[in-house]
Amino acid sequence: MKEISFYDIHPNHLHGYWVSKQGQFKLTALPNGHTLLEGTTWYVNKIKPDFYWTLWSDNIVHKIHNRVLEHIKTQAEL
Repeated sequence: MKEISFYDIHPNHLHGYWVSKQGQFKLTALPNGHTLLEGTTWYVNKIKPDFYWTLWSDNIVHKIHNRVLEHIKTQAEL
């Protein structure tokens, strides 16, 4: 990824300070015949201050999960 700017900047998130390590989808059969789909992502956030940036990164990952899971739900129910 490359930052687009008129200035020579080097944001931490592009240099190993926020790294997605692994992701998975888990399917669980429910008693009513439906299926529960869960998404999980493991990542490392080294951007300081931790307490501030963890709030943002957790929120962003959560929104990405919701968007992906909603898309899968829409496609599965066609």
